Amino acid sequence: MRGSYYGWRVLTALFLAGFMVYGGGLWSFVLFVVPLTEEFHWTRAATGGLVTAFWLSAPLILLGGSCIKRFGAVRMLIAGILIEALCLSALATVSSFWQMYLLRAAMGFGKVSFAVTLPYLVSRWFSRHYSLGLGITWAGWHFGGLVLAPITGWVIAQFGWRAACLSIAAGLVTVGLLPALRVLRVRSPLELGIGLDGDALESPATGAAARTDSRRDNPAGSLGALLGSGAFWFIALMTLVFYITYSGLLTHQGAIVQGAGFSAQLSSLVLGSTAGFAGLGALSTGWLLDRYSIRKVGIALCVLLLVGALSLLWVDREHATMALLLYAAGFGFTVGGGDLYFVALLRQRFPEVSVAFSYSAWYFCQILTLLVGGPAAGRVYDLSGNYAVTLEILVATASLALVASFCMGTRVPAIIEPSRIV
Repeated sequence: MRGSYYGWRVLTALFLAGFMVYGGGLWSFVLFVVPLTEEFHWTRAATGGLVTAFWLSAPLILLGGSCIKRFGAVRMLIAGILIEALCLSALATVSSFWQMYLLRAAMGFGKVSFAVTLPYLVSRWFSRHYSLGLGITWAGWHFGGLVLAPITGWVIAQFGWRAACLSIAAGLVTVGLLPALRVLRVRSPLELGIGLDGDALESPATGAAARTDSRRDNPAGSLGALLGSGAFWFIALMTLVFYITYSGLLTHQGAIVQGAGFSAQLSSLVLGSTAGFAGLGALSTGWLLDRYSIRKVGIALCVLLLVGALSLLWVDREHATMALLLYAAGFGFTVGGGDLYFVALLRQRFPEVSVAFSYSAWYFCQILTLLVGGPAAGRVYDLSGNYAVTLEILVATASLALVASFCMGTRVPAIIEPSRIV
């Protein structure tokens, strides 16, 4: 029976962990921008920087594959959740900008330690349904935002942002960590005497050898081979323009919506709706990638990214409720599906490199872009006094991402062919 396969329990635990780590650590933290600005009178660039400081640990991501090989994916996942919970608890006790910034950076280290393990952990349980499995895992990140953003908005309004920090930290331990500790004691289906996706093993000899190997985290490939590939750097360039748009929209959407005359409560509901559509986007994109052309899925996602940017520009210019709905649906779906698309693209172009290495290298490019995107958008606002110019720039970067997605239909020359990467 499909439902009895232990891998689905693993996906449930990973879903819940991401629900708290990302839903509480990023989606909900966007709502802290306005109260922190009002309480401490910081600029939007500064408070936007607190959101994106979550990604300051980007250089450490390059070591993700090597750390998984040395310490094990499960240990890294558990450490990441604990680090984020401790930092959120400490954040509620400080008032200095630099103390908050350093704690947010440390939270980012915890998030990175957690996130780099997920594609690898899913690959140890699923093959035919890999994209769907990863989509379910990442959907937890966004459904966490759907549920936690409105709750966090209410807690901030009733009890203040410090109480919201402590509430999220408690959820990280109870909802995020405890189920993972229980389920991830089994590292792979091979320890249960079955194959990936719950299939039967080919032979007893194969099963015995596989069970021995399953006790070790030993991802194949190397970081150096990826960095020597022209195909990888073209994907990195597309990542830059895609996630500049992503970061700018996500970091400042609350301030833009409120600046257009909508209430803070509606702003939090829009944020939660965006996260909800992102969850649907993750599930749908995972299903589509297991069945249809990666190129077509990528083009569709970039079209929706452009729709999201244009819709928020419409919101900024007019008090238009319809534009809010278009933004939440278009941008939200793209947020959920974007990472899945790039992982599928990497697996297609580098089939003999473990996702532990390819995802770590790509994730470095993504996080570095997310790190600078939010403060850059805030800086443009500080200089111009409004978000119109910022949003026009983000429409342009979304358009470039769409052009790049069409180019992915042709083979990009690689310095090192994938078949030679070992």
